[in-house]
Amino acid sequence: MLCRLIKSVMGRTGGGSMNEKNEISGWQLFFLIVQTQIGVGALSMPADISIESGHDAWISLVIAGVLMQILILFYFWMMTTAGDMSYFDITKKAFGKIAGRCLIALYSIYFIYVVIVSNISFIKVISEWIYMDTPRWVLMILFLLPAVYLVRGHVSTIARFSMLVSFFLPILVFILLFVYTQPEFLYLLPVGGEGIENILKGLRPALFALLGFEAFLYFSSYVKKDRKKELKKATYATLFVFIFYLFLIITTQVFFYVDEIKIIPYPVLYIMKALSFVIVDRVDLLFLTFWMVIAATSLMNYLFISSQAVRDVFLLKDHSNAVVIIALLVLFISSIPTTKTDVKEWTNVLLYLSVVFTIFLPFITFILFRLRRRIEK
Repeated sequence: MLCRLIKSVMGRTGGGSMNEKNEISGWQLFFLIVQTQIGVGALSMPADISIESGHDAWISLVIAGVLMQILILFYFWMMTTAGDMSYFDITKKAFGKIAGRCLIALYSIYFIYVVIVSNISFIKVISEWIYMDTPRWVLMILFLLPAVYLVRGHVSTIARFSMLVSFFLPILVFILLFVYTQPEFLYLLPVGGEGIENILKGLRPALFALLGFEAFLYFSSYVKKDRKKELKKATYATLFVFIFYLFLIITTQVFFYVDEIKIIPYPVLYIMKALSFVIVDRVDLLFLTFWMVIAATSLMNYLFISSQAVRDVFLLKDHSNAVVIIALLVLFISSIPTTKTDVKEWTNVLLYLSVVFTIFLPFITFILFRLRRRIEK
């Protein structure tokens, strides 16, 4: 079964036609969504939610996970109803060609902003934890160069890379399991003790941590065969990420007391720093080595989506030149925020924008798309 799964995900290792290179399987879509969702934000996610929800942070995450599954089911219904059309094609059909392209231009700006925030958040972590004396612009270039190289290729290449990187996740889970040699489950009690108001306040950072599921809208059009059956695997992807995040937040809460989590910026890294083995003393550095690749993959996927949007707006033949221009723009703008306060403000802006571009606009787009189809019939 595992061999069949890997064969399905990796596809052909040789050449193949242009159409084959622009097609992905359902399992490849699964890994694309997983790697888009799991980014650098996972390191601070337990602290971000705990600040609002205290020891009931895991409850906020569960509620956010349910809402995410509802949204992904809506996306699934939307894309299967539209047939082989891409989300950007649906947008142009719903709003008209001119207004649709203007809206896609806004989407491109939004996703470029996502890449920028991902970039500055990642650089912030590694510059504080490992490369304290290395100039930020050097780290940014080293982070963006492999992303540009990979994203200029076909979507099937990106999907295979996402699949390959996903095998780092079990290693990270295995390392964190050592926390459960002496867990403090009493730190989770009393369940619901923080109150409904605080639990609901934690929904905002919880939903923000789960962002990336909207990648389904943009990658699903590349699934050509058995679409309805294969697209269902996207729901498995979001469920997998939810379980992984729930594991992270419970692990941090049985290791640290809730008041400690609130003042620790990256609880997962501090757990790793506390662990040590005979062979490896600084487990946190080993962890970050894997996590850098995972965070880079999330950025790559968003970079690909933004380049596809730019291609649609300017009617380009392919997205490769757009990738280079976007990367240069990201490199320049990412140099603007320098303090922790700046990074937090930029992240807060993204939080509000994400509500518009992942919930509000897809809902309005689908309503108008359905109305136009009925009128045409």
